[in-house]
Amino acid sequence: MPLELRRRRIGSGDKAVEIIDVNGRLDMPGAAALRTKVQDILKEHLPRIVLNMRECIEIHREMIGTFHSLGRACHRAGGGMIVCSAEGDVNEYILTFADRSLLAWYETEREAIIALGGEVEPLPEEPAEHEPLPVVACGNDQVFKVLFWKLNALGGHPVGKFDSVQGCMDFLARRDVHSIILDASMNPYDVTKLIHTIKSRIKTRKVGLFVVGAPSNASTGRALVLEGADHYVPITFNGEEIPAKIDGKKFFLRLKDIYERFDARNK
Repeated sequence: MPLELRRRRIGSGDKAVEIIDVNGRLDMPGAAALRTKVQDILKEHLPRIVLNMRECIEIHREMIGTFHSLGRACHRAGGGMIVCSAEGDVNEYILTFADRSLLAWYETEREAIIALGGEVEPLPEEPAEHEPLPVVACGNDQVFKVLFWKLNALGGHPVGKFDSVQGCMDFLARRDVHSIILDASMNPYDVTKLIHTIKSRIKTRKVGLFVVGAPSNASTGRALVLEGADHYVPITFNGEEIPAKIDGKKFFLRLKDIYERFDARNK
């Protein structure tokens, strides 16, 4: 592959850095071409030079001496020469035979430009990682507590637990939340008031409201959905009558499915 040396400039004035993109094979004829290119740049009083070797596919041993002599010429002119972005065998060859005191090398062009005192565009800031909004579980029924009081996370959200509607309201006054899980066995008047309050405020209108309860509370759960709650989720038991063992796995699989559909709808 014939050698191609492409020149470009980063920055201006005393911050200018000349980039030479080395494309192809650096052999003896290539050494002469590179020497001429660097000398032309130095005549323009631009002593900061970066050799970008990303597209260099082969380098001959004689090139190391050429690199060293060109690097010294750049230093004498008040700048320097740096090699960057070499890959594979070319990179290994430079690391093995080049003298770092005469020829510095960096993995990226950006690092090389900075090392020569040039200016680069600031890197984009990483987006801040926001802590997931909490889920609030509000209830005092024994079955509800068995399910939620030992639960620390639900759908990637931390879980806060309250045994009264007032405690839940006090928390909502201080924190934004993802959703609220309400015990259907609590006082229907208090729960209805909470639902109306949540749905009437612009800030909390999109908060999920999920009512859960034993089969005996199904009518209350469905009535609360009519008042504005998003879903009623029946608690599942291994057997028809309480105190049969709670089937927590089946219940949470259903709740997880509802959560996923709720999140998808609100994206």
